[in-house]
Amino acid sequence: MEVGSKVFRRRWSLDDIAYDKVDRAVIADNRDWFYLLAASSFVEILSDLYARNLGDYYAGDDETCAWLAYKWGPEEVQHGEALKRYVLTVWPDFDWQRGFDGFRADYAPYCETALLGPTRALEMAARCVVETGTSSFYGMLTHASPEPVLAALAGHIRDDEVGHYKGFYRIYREYQGREPHSRWHVARTIWRRAVEVDQEDAYLAVKNVSLVHEARADFTRHDFRAFRNRIRAWMRQYYPFQSAVKMLLTPLDLPAPLQRLVVPLMVGGARRIV
Repeated sequence: MEVGSKVFRRRWSLDDIAYDKVDRAVIADNRDWFYLLAASSFVEILSDLYARNLGDYYAGDDETCAWLAYKWGPEEVQHGEALKRYVLTVWPDFDWQRGFDGFRADYAPYCETALLGPTRALEMAARCVVETGTSSFYGMLTHASPEPVLAALAGHIRDDEVGHYKGFYRIYREYQGREPHSRWHVARTIWRRAVEVDQEDAYLAVKNVSLVHEARADFTRHDFRAFRNRIRAWMRQYYPFQSAVKMLLTPLDLPAPLQRLVVPLMVGGARRIV
């Protein structure tokens, strides 16, 4: 799509995914993969709401708003649509729409422009944290997947998310140049966002998958912790800790000697936490 002097192109489409070649036998009986992929499809498709909020927050910055509206937002929604199609290919009896409607109703109150960062630069630093998490998550799925079509799909999404990180980082640098914040303020924003990542959206997404799929009356934080504890085994083996830490630290623009010291310490700490 062309907007002004900018041309926004997608790297891939749903037609590039070989859904007709999905090997259901190697994944259909795995409950954790079902929950993870269905919940991820909910979160990704709701990006249309995130994109509108960010567009409101950056009103007046036509270049950033165009990138959000015609590049980042549509690609995030495409990720959700691609995952949704995969889920319904492998688990066709799942009432996806009912689960998504429940998730949207639960999560909409958390998607308000007023809840975004205190400044435009710091909000972009926070967005870099989110994209670090998503690109690393789909990188993990690429390597952990027992099913080849899913591995290819996750790889496409991972590459998009890395590109989105670069886009948010570019915007961060522009605003940091206009309204500079100390490393301390940027580090505090990164830390807060890293702690908050997926606390609500992941919980509510998995909750609504469970309520629909199992027709259960309730889904608690304890249930969610049990699910996450099972996923940790994948993280220990497949999560790209080193690249994730480097991406998190990039907005701090640390001197090279300090970064060389900090990265292995943080990677070791992250592995121990997981």
